[in-house]
Formats: sequence, C-alpha cells, structure tokens
Amino acid sequence: MASTKPDAAAQALTGSVPRTQLRAAAVLSDGASRLVDRFGLARWEEVLKTLDTLGPRELLRQVREAEMGDLDGSRWPRGKAHDDATAVYCCAIGQLLSSPD
Repeated sequence: MASTKPDAAAQALTGSVPRTQLRAAAVLSDGASRLVDRFGLARWEEVLKTLDTLGPRELLRQVREAEMGDLDGSRWPRGKAHDDATAVYCCAIGQLLSSPD
C-alpha cells in the first residue's frame, strides 16, 4: 500500500521491546500476508507457527496454493491473481544477542 500511497507510512504502528525479550520476528509483504488478511485461511498464530516450524517457504507455498485455487478472484476478490510475496523470519534473536558471562 505504501508503494502507491506514500502517506500510508504515517499510519504505521510502532513500538519497542528490549532485544533480550525478543524471541523471533517476522516481516511479511502484503502478498505473503494474504493467507490471513485476504483469504482468511489462517490466523496470525498459525502463520507464526508455520514460520517457526516449517519456514517462510512453506508459508509462501500455502499462499500460492490458495491463489491457484481462485485464479479469477471469484472467491477472494482482488486486483491480481498473484501478488509478490516476501516473508522473512528471524528466530532466537534474544539468544543471539546475549553474551556469555
């Protein structure tokens, strides 16, 4: 959305957490988040579990499978059958940042 409406960045939600308390982080493009917010085929908790156990490739496979099952957009109306999809998952962040005594 921000690519077509740069003012959308002003609507971003931000926050912070001490790095030592952060276990993992996920960054998803709108194409990768379609499984939840467009298709309703998963909840965020399920997406995070998939990322943690099977990795981003599996999440993107599930997104593509859903898109292929509705190429004309009749079930899930959308501007294009396939959207670019990127998923990044960083795990064990707190462990990586802690130093030995």
